[in-house]
Amino acid sequence: MGVQMICFSLFRVPVSIHPSLWVMLVLLSSLFTGLAAGIMGAALFGLALFFCLLTHEMGHALVGRMLGGGTPYVYLAWLGGDCCNESARLTRLQGVLMTAAGPLASMLLPLVLVWPAVAVAVGSAGEALSITGGFVLGYVPADLHAVSPPMLLLFGVYLVRICVWWSLLNLLPVYPLDGGQIMHGLMRSSLSMHRISLSFAATLAFFFMALGSWWMVFIMASLALLNYRCMKNE
Repeated sequence: MGVQMICFSLFRVPVSIHPSLWVMLVLLSSLFTGLAAGIMGAALFGLALFFCLLTHEMGHALVGRMLGGGTPYVYLAWLGGDCCNESARLTRLQGVLMTAAGPLASMLLPLVLVWPAVAVAVGSAGEALSITGGFVLGYVPADLHAVSPPMLLLFGVYLVRICVWWSLLNLLPVYPLDGGQIMHGLMRSSLSMHRISLSFAATLAFFFMALGSWWMVFIMASLALLNYRCMKNE
């Protein structure tokens, strides 16, 4: 029996979700929330991460379809996803714009979902924007707790932090992250692109090692190794 995937259509874009995504969401939720947030907190973290990933890939799909036509589809699995549109006809610059649309879409998601809700709670759009920005570092004003449902507020904080930091991570000039893909689209030499990616990933691996962030060390070391192998193939 084959793997049972969840399939649906969003804005006329077919979306398929592999069960491995749910496994990874549970693991990451447990890792980043711990026991302090409880089961509900971990579930809200996983839900926020799912919305961020889906919005990211939909950004690629919708902008790619707008620029080059074709029929895009989104596949989510493990810690991320893939947007494919083999029938699209994109120039190099259009490909860069399509790639950049992913992290841009996930960065804009908190402005669409969280900022208006905070504005209603505090009664000021300007103050709400400042408060929403504070969520990036986990800062929540004490008076906001008094006027906001606790679980909804926690979900908003998670959504802002995940969308911003995940998008910034994806924009690093390291292949095959979106930043590396953008660099690949702008550079003529694949070998030079992999060299820059390797140098940047290795430097970040040592940086995060000094900070004791072993999860990020593992990610950057893996990306450095991947680019080293690509250099050898080149």
